[in-house]
Amino acid sequence: MPIEEEPIVGAVYENEEGRTFAVVSFDVDEGTIGVQYEDETVNEIDVDTWYEMELTRVSSPEDEDADEEEEPEADDDDFDEDEDEDEDEDEDEFDEDEP
Repeated sequence: MPIEEEPIVGAVYENEEGRTFAVVSFDVDEGTIGVQYEDETVNEIDVDTWYEMELTRVSSPEDEDADEEEEPEADDDDFDEDEDEDEDEDEDEFDEDEP
């Protein structure tokens, strides 16, 4: 079944051959859609061809943002403790230099 939705820049689609590509641009005035395949091949599709293609959206820009938010962040407390230790050492060295 041909796709009915407009292309979404940043979304990844899979065609009927199982090949995936990301939409990198969509020029409404020109009626062209820029796509980049996994092998980094870049191609341009006209809007009429887009709506004739059997595509499935694999991910969207929102999906990628959600994945990034789920990644664990570095523990800032450990970093601060190391900084405090370094500052204490610097102070000790400073005290030793004074007569």
